Amino acid sequence: MSKPTEPFVHTRRIMFGDTDAARVVYTPRFLHFVVEALDGWFDERLGVNWYDMNVDQNIGTPFVRSEIDYRSALTPRDTLASTVRLIKRGGSSLHFSVVGCVGERLVYEAKLIVAVARTDMFRPSRPPEAWEAALAAELEIGTKL
Repeated sequence: MSKPTEPFVHTRRIMFGDTDAARVVYTPRFLHFVVEALDGWFDERLGVNWYDMNVDQNIGTPFVRSEIDYRSALTPRDTLASTVRLIKRGGSSLHFSVVGCVGERLVYEAKLIVAVARTDMFRPSRPPEAWEAALAAELEIGTKL
């Protein structure tokens, strides 16, 4: 896997099923979009998706904090691009910024903290050594302005 130089971007088309009676995306769906983007980030940047990480590697990444600021509405006419940045790393935590845009239009800004934990004991754990180089590279990308 080559070392990335730009933040990870997850793109998805907004579907009719994402909307509510107001004909815009139902508010709780925004957290789902963030989760999809983070799952894609883990898969592409660390080489393991969340399902395989939990089932095969005994590693979970439960959310311990999530915060979303809504900036504009989405409809099924939109394609959302969510940019994921690793902005801080603790002993057993990863702090992310996820920003969603449609073209140049800002749609949402999210800040999240996930804990790295052993799934068999549900206890905090340091990220696997195999992730170290990728996390360092992502932190470098994520903290660039």
